[in-house]
Amino acid sequence: MTTPSEHADPSAQAEPAGLSLQTDEAKATVEEIKAGNAALKEADRAAEAQAEAAAEQARQLAQVTGEVLEELKEMKEGAGPA
Repeated sequence: MTTPSEHADPSAQAEPAGLSLQTDEAKATVEEIKAGNAALKEADRAAEAQAEAAAEQARQLAQVTGEVLEELKEMKEGAGPA
């Protein structure tokens, strides 16, 4: 029969120094990755906002270009044959 001490939580036992160091390094790596992910998400949001602004400018430019072309056509038709 087993005693209660044999079923103790393994995390409650003291960690060997090497394992503790590895755990600390792993935690630091996880934090670095989280910080990197947060920076990438922010950069993604900024790039998306820039892309939306560029798309809006392109729509406006296309609209103005179309209007100018239409005015030129009307001017040409109004001038008649030369």
